[in-house]
Amino acid sequence: MFIKIKETKLPRLYVNCYGKGDPTVVFESGLGCTHFDWEVVQNQISKNTRTFSYDRSGLGNSDTSDLPRSSLDQVHELHTVLNKSKVKAPYIIVAHSIGGYNARLFAGTYPKEVSGIVFVDCSHENQFEDRVKRSSSKEIEIVKSQSIGSEQTFDELLISAKQVKEIREKDALRNIPIIVLTADHKGEKSSTITEETWLNYQNDLVSLSDYSKHIIVEDSGHYIQKDKPQVVIDAIKGIVNGMSK
Repeated sequence: MFIKIKETKLPRLYVNCYGKGDPTVVFESGLGCTHFDWEVVQNQISKNTRTFSYDRSGLGNSDTSDLPRSSLDQVHELHTVLNKSKVKAPYIIVAHSIGGYNARLFAGTYPKEVSGIVFVDCSHENQFEDRVKRSSSKEIEIVKSQSIGSEQTFDELLISAKQVKEIREKDALRNIPIIVLTADHKGEKSSTITEETWLNYQNDLVSLSDYSKHIIVEDSGHYIQKDKPQVVIDAIKGIVNGMSK
């Protein structure tokens, strides 16, 4: 269904709400991706509790927007849409790739509303700045002149990373159960980052909470929710079942 936020400047956003019960599992997609990435996982999780997926502004079935597109802007947008859709907390946020920025900012901005996070091969706040440090001046200019996706430029990604660094100072995830799913990226190669560096980033995400678990997902590419959906399903159920104890 479409949600139009009449009292704000937000465009129409496409949302999917399935299932019943608490908590609500909120799916946050990667850069330039849509709710379709979560179809298999959402269909299974909605059999046991309420689920919510959506397309951010300018993606999928949602309308485009001229509003700022930093991660914090997107988090405020998501919170508004959840309220308008009457989808109440507590939330378990399941985030993929750059969506991890949004998950962390959401938890830091609305700490009483988040009861758990599943990071699905998520981005780290240092990775883009580190890329700049590893690049020549010419390479930096080429990268910055490019649009990374249909949502954000490279400069906007750097702004989002800075927002995550600032929210990290609140230590908002310290007592929140989190599961970090890290793909082994079998068959994938990256010219911008090594597997060792990526694993170090992932281990740092694990350190954000005293109630964390790290799972290396074998034989999976970056899109674990597509390559190994059952792993994501089991991780979500693990946090949901932990809340019921």
